[in-house]
Amino acid sequence: MKTIFSLIMIASFAISSLNATTLSPSTSKPLGLSIYEAINKAGYQRMLTQRIAKSYMIIIGNLDPAKHKEHLKGSARLFENNLKELKEYAPTDDIKSQFRYVEILWRNYKFIYSDDFSEENALIILKFNEKILKACNDAVTLLEQYAVAQTANKDQEMINDKNGLSNVINVSGRQRMLSQRLLFFTVTKFNKIGDEAEVNRKFSEALGLFNSSLKNLISNAQNTEEIDTELLNITNRWEEVEKNIMSVMGASEITVQEKDKLIDAIKLSEQVLFSFDEVVFLYERVAESKKK
Repeated sequence: MKTIFSLIMIASFAISSLNATTLSPSTSKPLGLSIYEAINKAGYQRMLTQRIAKSYMIIIGNLDPAKHKEHLKGSARLFENNLKELKEYAPTDDIKSQFRYVEILWRNYKFIYSDDFSEENALIILKFNEKILKACNDAVTLLEQYAVAQTANKDQEMINDKNGLSNVINVSGRQRMLSQRLLFFTVTKFNKIGDEAEVNRKFSEALGLFNSSLKNLISNAQNTEEIDTELLNITNRWEEVEKNIMSVMGASEITVQEKDKLIDAIKLSEQVLFSFDEVVFLYERVAESKKK
């Protein structure tokens, strides 16, 4: 099986290729990257915050720690590289400021590059996870608002946004994040870290949002045959993931059987993640095709 770092790098390349080093003024449309690619890439950052947190908890729980140390550090390096590119891309002062704020919050995560894996550090992740996730999500929202409001090439851009394409890229990208967030909370409960009631509440919120968003994506008018096929595959895989994580979350004591279910859910959720990555790319392609 390919390492998660190599898979993420492939996925990142599919999302976009940011090679531009010269930026336009903050009031004009940046060169080298479309707004849809930017929304996709910024949305990927949300996912990485949850993936990093999930990997750390998996290591603490001694669930294949060697593999997930590689996952963790690969995701962290990618987060930093993406953040640098997004800061350079940022088309407005507000968006630039938001990415700088994300960078400040990210400094709280520097300890993950060491091999000091402890429950104390896991609690730091629990504390700062919500802040950095919200900051990354706010950046995506600002980019989506920019997509609607921009005046350059306004006619076709506005047609796309009336069709909801910037929003559907955002929402489908958010599903990547939620797939990781749900496993993060499941492993957190498995490890008995943090306040159990709070972990249960956040898990339930994330699960409700994931399932309602999946339902909306399945019925989206912009879907192509390829997108419908991917969403069907995701639905089938997710049913098994959900069954396993619900069993773990509902267990009063974690048995060997529950541990095996968690391991299976972790593995299968990888397929869900990368299938959603493909869905986001396909929506992005639909949006770009409508500009031609």
